[in-house]
Amino acid sequence: MQKGVTLLETILYIGIVTIFLSAIIPFAWNIIQGGAKNSTQQEVFTQGQYVADRITYEIRNASDINSVSPTQISLASATPGTNPTIISLNAGVINMQQGVASPVALNSANTKVTSLNFTNYSSLDGKTQNIQFVFTMSANYVGAGTRQEYNGSVTMEGSAEVRSN
Repeated sequence: MQKGVTLLETILYIGIVTIFLSAIIPFAWNIIQGGAKNSTQQEVFTQGQYVADRITYEIRNASDINSVSPTQISLASATPGTNPTIISLNAGVINMQQGVASPVALNSANTKVTSLNFTNYSSLDGKTQNIQFVFTMSANYVGAGTRQEYNGSVTMEGSAEVRSN
């Protein structure tokens, strides 16, 4: 009696393994792509939430509003080192400059702000100073235009009132 594997058994084994792998590989690939897409969406949302919170914080802690344009706001501050605080959109980045310090980017290089709009809803008598802001942020990954799992965007909207009044 000879021990070993026949050619027919080997071919049958290779065929079964091939069928199994051809069924499992697309499923695993979908899991990997889903993880990349979820990570991208989380990055965009987290960055958007941080920028919205920071803009709200700066408006609430300002002593007055110097000027408001659609893509820039200038806030007066009681602290000389941070006066004025300017928040603006420049080439896909929301920058904040306090006093004479260099501007600081509020969003990361992995995100790009495609629009920013400030609206002044202050009362005519100046008793309430309320600013609304809306911005749209999207993923800024290399290949984002060609690979769908790296695309994601979020529109954030908020408003804040200057508390010093």
